[in-house]
Amino acid sequence: MHKFFFPYIFLYFFTINKVNAQVKIKETDSSVSLSNKYASFEFDKKTADLKSISYENYNNLLGDKGSAYLSGPNWTMTPSTFSITSQNDTLIDISFKHTAKKYFNYDLHYVIKSDTKGIYVYLVENHSKNDPASIYEQTRWGLRADPSIFNYHLVRDTIQGPMYSMDSLESGKKLQDWTYKMSNGIIYTKYNYADYIDNRYVHGMAGTQSHVGIFVIQASHEYLNGGPTKQYQTVHSNPYLINMFNCTHFLNDNRVTDDTISGDWTKLNGPFLLYVDKEKSVSELWNIAKQETGLQKKQWPYAWLQNKYYPLERGTLVLNAKDEFNKNLYNVTLVLADSGYDWQAQTKSYIYWTHTNKNGYSTIKNIRPGVYTLYAYGANRLKEGKKQNIIIVKNESKNVSVIMPTEDKTTIWQIGDADRTTRGFKYADHKRAYGLFDSIPENLDYTIGKSIIQNWYYAQTKVGNWKIHFTNKNISNKDSIELEIAIAGVARNPKLTILLNDQPIGDLNNLGNDHSIYRSAILGGYYILKKFKIPINLINSDNTLELKLEKVPRGGGYMYDAIRLSKLN
Repeated sequence: MHKFFFPYIFLYFFTINKVNAQVKIKETDSSVSLSNKYASFEFDKKTADLKSISYENYNNLLGDKGSAYLSGPNWTMTPSTFSITSQNDTLIDISFKHTAKKYFNYDLHYVIKSDTKGIYVYLVENHSKNDPASIYEQTRWGLRADPSIFNYHLVRDTIQGPMYSMDSLESGKKLQDWTYKMSNGIIYTKYNYADYIDNRYVHGMAGTQSHVGIFVIQASHEYLNGGPTKQYQTVHSNPYLINMFNCTHFLNDNRVTDDTISGDWTKLNGPFLLYVDKEKSVSELWNIAKQETGLQKKQWPYAWLQNKYYPLERGTLVLNAKDEFNKNLYNVTLVLADSGYDWQAQTKSYIYWTHTNKNGYSTIKNIRPGVYTLYAYGANRLKEGKKQNIIIVKNESKNVSVIMPTEDKTTIWQIGDADRTTRGFKYADHKRAYGLFDSIPENLDYTIGKSIIQNWYYAQTKVGNWKIHFTNKNISNKDSIELEIAIAGVARNPKLTILLNDQPIGDLNNLGNDHSIYRSAILGGYYILKKFKIPINLINSDNTLELKLEKVPRGGGYMYDAIRLSKLN
């Protein structure tokens, strides 16, 4: 009899511990579920798909056909190997591992905590030096939910709107991918809800009747590629919520990038929080989600994540931007990234950025230890500043000043403020809208000193001629003249010839496609700067510079940041 007493006592206490735990896990041969007092999440062990979310009186927010999953070009997480990474009374971290055919290993984690309305998601990707080199491609986590519960987009205070059923969309005319003109005349496209990640940390969807919301909260952007000018897909009809770990949307197809991985490489993406809530209205849901986002940002980096690829001890940069006369510069964007590649095109490491205040200062906190390059743009400078070998040490704060590079030239005239966007031009403050590009005239006359900035449009989109008229007031035949065209975005590889007084001086050809204009972007896409030397003998008393767009598919064209004519000193 005594032989059986101890096992029964052990089983008794083991059961009590599980019953009293604030987070719980339940396994079957094919599934695993995590739950806390707020919600329950069930996963398919083989596919790593999140199959159901039970919340309040809803058995499954995803519906019969919904799920959440990780995927990329020509790969999914099937088959996955399931394991428990860590478990205690207040936290459970589970893992799904998969090796893709393209020599990348994916380790997808879900973490449930007792005090959180939702579940955290993070992804560890790695490549071995023993495997052939491979391209680090788009990596997307997406969630398809029940359309009877969710019918409203929430991206920013200024980017919100109703979702439409697939029946409503498909009964109309399809204009391009995920873009429909419905029978009521309304044009819906998911690209109207794409958005820049700069200063945006939450997006989601809600139900106008259910008053249930589900959101992606990104407490940090460090693992997201592209930096402050990058646009991401967020949420769209049918209803679909997205967190892109690596996103190729709105990147120029001619870019030179670091996405070929040939050696040992590991990147931890996330965690982000999949946040679930129910309130009295959609507006209250949105306000509460923004409040929760603020709380999550204060917790970053998350102390509960113990992983060697996620350092908790980090560094700080106190930054100052100045001009060549030691004057502080306002609203300079400072980007901390790798060296060797345009920061817009970097994918395989981590990136941070900030904007200087009116005193020329700003701070970046919680930087992973390592060696970085600091890039600077803005303040109406076309030349990018750069400072290499910025060493970040854990638990240390470092002061770094950046002197914006001297532009050894004198401006003759300029259209637009150089900040890598179309801000200031006509329609630049318009909300994203497919087809806005059709409202722009083919031909335009702009006179330096007479025309106002709003006479210039955010994009040149039609075959035609945009002319800039200017007089020669102080150019001599000994001067060296340079034309700079800062392109905020280019779509569908248009062909444009530049002429001065009817003589060709260059072109804007073969610059690629960043998908910006026809996918509803207005402020910009992928930035490109082009320079042209002007033969002095072409300068007359009265001059006309022509931007002659000779070939452009519908929805293509150029978005301009600034155009500047200068004398080289």
